[in-house]
Amino acid sequence: MVDALDAGLYSDIISSGGLISALETIAERKRLDLGRVYSQYAAGPGLFSTAEIDSTRGTASIQLGRQSRAFYVGIQGQGFTWVEGATDDLDILVEALAAWCDGMPLNSFAERFTFMSLGRLAKAHEMGDPTLAQWNWLRTAEEFIDERPFVEAVHADGRFHGLFPNLSHGTLRLSWSHGLQGAHEVRICPLAEGSYRVEDTASSISRVVVTLRDALSVASESLKDN
Repeated sequence: MVDALDAGLYSDIISSGGLISALETIAERKRLDLGRVYSQYAAGPGLFSTAEIDSTRGTASIQLGRQSRAFYVGIQGQGFTWVEGATDDLDILVEALAAWCDGMPLNSFAERFTFMSLGRLAKAHEMGDPTLAQWNWLRTAEEFIDERPFVEAVHADGRFHGLFPNLSHGTLRLSWSHGLQGAHEVRICPLAEGSYRVEDTASSISRVVVTLRDALSVASESLKDN
C-alpha cells in the first residue's frame, strides 16, 4: 500500500505507518480524545488507508483520496448521514473528529469546520423529530412533485404521522423504526390502472384495492398491532 500512495501527497501517512497511526499521533500531540481508532479491514491496503471512530452520534469513516490529497469523512447514524466532507488538512480533520466525539452541537460544528456539510435530516435528529422533517420534505421537494398529491392525501389522513415515510419507485413506505434494516413497514403502491396495492412486511399481507381511501383503511389495520 505504501508503494501505491503518492509520497508527495501522503508523506505524513507513509511515515506514520498508516492513517490510523497518523490520526492517533496528531490527537496525542494536540491532547484530543478520539476514542478508539480502528479499521474495518484486518490487513492489506484498506487497513493502511482507512479509519473509523465510533461516537454516541454515529460512526465516522475516513479514507484517503487517490487523485489529490484529500481526507474524506462521513459520519453515519442509523439510516441517515450526520455530516460529511473532505479536507487536505489532517490536523483540522482530527480537531473536527474530536469535537464531534465530544458532542459539539451541529450548528457550532458546521460553523467551525466549514469543510463539513450537514446531512438533510441531521438537525431533525438533533431536535428529536426526524419523522416530521421527512414528511415535510416529501410534501415539498421538487423531485417528488409528481407524487405530491398521493403523499399529501396519505398525510392528510392523519393516522400515519408517527410512521417514518420514504418514497421508492412511487411506493410510499411507512416504517415503525427508521434506520433499522428489516424494520416493520406498511407499503402503499399506486398501480397503473388506478388501483393500489397495500403490503405489510410483518404479516406478508398484500391486497389490491380500488381507491386510495380503501388503501388507507387497509394500511391502518397494521397500526392496531403496534
